[in-house]
Amino acid sequence: MKVGDLVEHAPHSSGDVHIKALFSGMPGDFKVGLIIKERESFRLVAPDGRKPAWYQVEELKIISKS
Repeated sequence: MKVGDLVEHAPHSSGDVHIKALFSGMPGDFKVGLIIKERESFRLVAPDGRKPAWYQVEELKIISKS
């Protein structure tokens, strides 16, 4: 995942068992967002019409690569 990729927030796809259990069946924060910055295992994502926020890579699903 890199800057310019379009992603969807999918917290239930995390590898962490506790996060999966907590978020299973729940919708993500957004359907489409643009990665605008990278830092270690986090990506700053700007969803359409909302403020950017940091997400762990494992919570994101690539929709379209840049």
